[in-house]
Amino acid sequence: MRFVIVTGMSGAGKGTAMKMLEDAGYFCVDNLPFPLITKLSELTSMPSTEINKIAVGVDLKDGKVAIRGWTETSELDAFTFCEKMQNLGVKTIICTDISKDGAMKGTNRELYETMSRELTVNITASGGVSSLEELRELQTIGTHAAILGKALYTGRLDLKTVIEEVG
Repeated sequence: MRFVIVTGMSGAGKGTAMKMLEDAGYFCVDNLPFPLITKLSELTSMPSTEINKIAVGVDLKDGKVAIRGWTETSELDAFTFCEKMQNLGVKTIICTDISKDGAMKGTNRELYETMSRELTVNITASGGVSSLEELRELQTIGTHAAILGKALYTGRLDLKTVIEEVG
């Protein structure tokens, strides 16, 4: 069994992401409090567990972890949070830059490039992805995946073309 935690995301994007991940074989938990992430990681690292993968979703704003449905930012630096998750054994982190989410003005390429270069976890980029060129750039810099939302809903990106062009 694969396990995913989706936290902080809101609206249709979260529901779509969770359904997609469930279809891919993940068990999803919505809005797991941060202190419980450590406990969950400890539990899943036990040899007898059937959970072999954890993906953690984190919302970011101005380089900090966003909390309480995007209404506040914590003091926790985004990179430090992701590094902690990596050290706990998390294999995939879904990073949403909420300042870019739904704006269709481009993704935070610099953030995802730094994380992909500095961390060994799989980084899934989310927020602002609006063109095939951006998807190619994200692929080139080493992100594991990207979540597409508004660009698909509005027809700016065509799913068939995205799959054909960037897989």
